[in-house]
This record gives sequence, C-alpha cells and structure tokens, in this order.
Amino acid sequence: MNLKYKILAVLAAGIALTACGSSGAPASTPASSAVPASSHVAEEGVTEPINMLTWTLDDLDREDTVTFIPAEITSGVQEGSLTAKIFSYDLYKKEDVENLAVGDKITLHEEGAAWNQFVTVAVKSIEKNDRYHLVSINGGMEEQDGLDLLLDDDTYRTMTFDDYPVYYEMGEKTLPLAEDVVLKDSSADPQAEAVETTGASAVAAAINADPDNWTVYNTTLVVQGGKVQEVRRIWVP
Repeated sequence: MNLKYKILAVLAAGIALTACGSSGAPASTPASSAVPASSHVAEEGVTEPINMLTWTLDDLDREDTVTFIPAEITSGVQEGSLTAKIFSYDLYKKEDVENLAVGDKITLHEEGAAWNQFVTVAVKSIEKNDRYHLVSINGGMEEQDGLDLLLDDDTYRTMTFDDYPVYYEMGEKTLPLAEDVVLKDSSADPQAEAVETTGASAVAAAINADPDNWTVYNTTLVVQGGKVQEVRRIWVP
C-alpha cells in the first residue's frame, strides 16, 4: 500500500533557532471538545491556514498515514506508552500571502491557543523583506493583531521572536511505542550527529533518563497507526 505522508508540523533542522525559552504556555483545551473539522466552512474573502481544522488527534490512529508532529512528552514512558501534548502551527499558501492586500482579512491562531480557538483580523499594513523571505502583517507579532510569516519551502509559516512557529495545542494523547521504534537524538550540540537508539525498551529508558527535556521546541514524533514509530530530538539554544 502506498502511504500518504501528512506533514502537519515538522520541526525542520534547517530553521535557525536564535534564542532559548518558551514562547508561551499552550492552552489545555482537549481536541475532543472542539467542533468537528468537517463542519467548518471558510468565510468568503478570508485567507485561512491550509491546515485549518483539517485533522484531530484521532487521525494519529490511521494506518494509511505517517504523521510528523511536534510534541511535549509530559510523563516519560510508562508501560510501553508515552503521553504527550500534541501541537501544530499555521501554514499558508505562498500565493495567498503574496496576494494579500490592505483591507483583506486573515485567520490565525494566537500564541497559546487551542486548535479550535482562532481569530480573523483585518489586514491594516503589510511589510515584506524579500531577502529573508519574511512578511509582517499589522506590524508583526509585537503588535495587536500582528503576524510574522516566514517562507519555508513553498508555504509560509508563523514565526515568533525566537524563530519558532506560533504553536497551538491539539490536545494530549497517550501513544504506545512500536516494538522497533527508533530514537534519533542530536540534542547534544548544534553540530551533533544524531545518536540512534532502537527498540521500545531502549528508547523508553533513554526518554525516562532525561524526562524534562522533550519539549515542543526540540521534539518531533513520527506516528502511524496510533504507535510512535520514531522520536526525533534536535539541539535548541
């Protein structure tokens, strides 16, 4: 069977992380309390993220989809399973952002929001930095209703002070480790080669040996069929 790869929010190694620290405590509203994605209808004339209400935590149980998700492991590995807060961030079509004009509207998740908590704001100003592929709307994230966007491949993503995306929380989920799960850990320093650990028992021991350092800013889970197939951790300042 051909697998459909669904990349929802990848922590790309090529993103320059220029400072340390959290960009805000995520909300704790569980995805199960949200309105089903299928009932959402986009408002005419509003630019929305391409991943707006397109998935729920239940999609992680799909056998035909491999999903890459930023996550915060909250309680280590217990009895072969880890519990994690799952996050995403807004992505916009390149042409939608480049065609935005003053007077248009754009929908976004504010810092610390849950997946079903979003706002639509009027575009009052647009500043572009073509050299660094940046677009600032309404004065950028420092201003009320402001937004900073960075071109990443062929889509624009949100950006905070530390170059991280503006994460919003999908909810919390407990996921078993696959028997052949692989940990790829390059968190030792910026130039570190990834150290690979294979097998559920060995990966569980590695995670539990450093329980407080698996955050949304450095950790990505690769999930298929409701099981963690891979854990990736990168270096952050």
